[in-house]
Amino acid sequence: MSRFSEFTQLIRDHQIITIFRHSRPDCDASGSQFGLKNWIEENFPEKTVLAAGEETCSQGSFPSSDPLDDDTIRKSIAFVLDTANTDRIDDKRAMQAKLVIKIDHHPDREPFGDFSYVDPEAAAVCQILTEWLTSEKDYKLSDKTAKYLYSGLLTDTLCFRTSNTTAATLKAAATLADTGIDIPGINRELFDVSVNEFNFGNYIRTHAQLCDDTAIVVLTNNDLEQWKISGSDARNHIDEIGHIREMKVWAVFTETADGAMYDGSLRSKYAAVNEIAARYNGGGHRNAAGVKNMTPQQLQEIIIELKNAARS
Repeated sequence: MSRFSEFTQLIRDHQIITIFRHSRPDCDASGSQFGLKNWIEENFPEKTVLAAGEETCSQGSFPSSDPLDDDTIRKSIAFVLDTANTDRIDDKRAMQAKLVIKIDHHPDREPFGDFSYVDPEAAAVCQILTEWLTSEKDYKLSDKTAKYLYSGLLTDTLCFRTSNTTAATLKAAATLADTGIDIPGINRELFDVSVNEFNFGNYIRTHAQLCDDTAIVVLTNNDLEQWKISGSDARNHIDEIGHIREMKVWAVFTETADGAMYDGSLRSKYAAVNEIAARYNGGGHRNAAGVKNMTPQQLQEIIIELKNAARS
């Protein structure tokens, strides 16, 4: 019996399964959500499986979320994936479900749910789900499910470049590859850009503020309007400044729609940027984190903190 058997048993025992993830979903959030949904639908076709959430992932190609009414949620068991705290759940009604199961790989600073599996050593929730679903030998894992999971695993490790990429991570990737997924095709789908996005990448590089071992980009709404790009999509271009040998910490900040606040994506080679993010309405992983709704004063403060972290 695997360590995940109780989760499979919960699926067997209940008719309605709802699946939630965090707001502003990335590929790990959406990949784990739709990977789990597809696996349940293919192996338990009699079940009703619904994916919740109002926002969509801006990278890759994922299905639309399902419409959900309050009564359906209350009758369901809810899986909440890749979400460290209840405030980050895209649809807060998840906590109204009959049972709540939390599966995550962020530090467990806010335990919640009736059942919980949190592994901060895992590189992605898609890695955890791969370990779970492949441990269930009586059920199939199709290439469609594998594609969703591989997309999340690949992006959350920055193409297997993060420090939490382990033998277990690569084993999970190999297991998913063994289903016959189109690895070059997935890479093209996730990372190919339009001409406008390519030129925007050049704009970010030329407007980065380089200071010793820190690179900072601050984009205004005028910048976003000029390039016809959302703040979320702009912050996804953080990798444009992530390959400078001398840089230890880098970040991209964008104005919120009303121009009053700032959101940001933080990255590092060594520094624990998630600890900094936690002080500015954010969080994440040691080397990859996000912040939101910072005042202009807080923006200046976090830039100083990032520079200090790079030097330490």
